[in-house]
Amino acid sequence: MKKTAFVLQALIAAAMLAPALAGAAPPEGKVQINYNRCDANYDGWGVHLWKDPGIPLPGVEWQNPMMPTGKNDFGIFFQADFKEFSKGKVNYIVHKGDSKDQGGRDMSFDGNTVKEIWALRADG
Repeated sequence: MKKTAFVLQALIAAAMLAPALAGAAPPEGKVQINYNRCDANYDGWGVHLWKDPGIPLPGVEWQNPMMPTGKNDFGIFFQADFKEFSKGKVNYIVHKGDSKDQGGRDMSFDGNTVKEIWALRADG
C-alpha cells in the first residue's frame, strides 16, 4: 500500500511539474508527446502513431516507430503533424520492440484541445 501511495504521489507531482519543466509549447501545427523514464534509459524507445481507423502515420510502422524529436528537461519528446490525425484524435503507444509502456494500452488524446501530453514511466 505504501509503495502504491508513493508512486501515486510521484505521478501527481510529475504531472504538476511537467509543463514547467518541458519548456516551450510545440510549434504551430504540431502535437507533442513528452516521455520520461526514471532510469533515463531512452535507447530504442519510440512511439507508434496512428489515425483512426488504425492507419499508421506515413513512415511509421510497428518495427519502425517514430524516434524522439528531441530532449527537454522532462526527458525526450516526439512531435508529429497534427493534420495527420483524423478528427484530431492522436493515437499512440510508447514502445521498444514489443515492450510497451503505459501499461501496454493503446493511448490517445484530443489534439483539438491539448497540443502536448506527458507520459511518465515511474518504475524504470
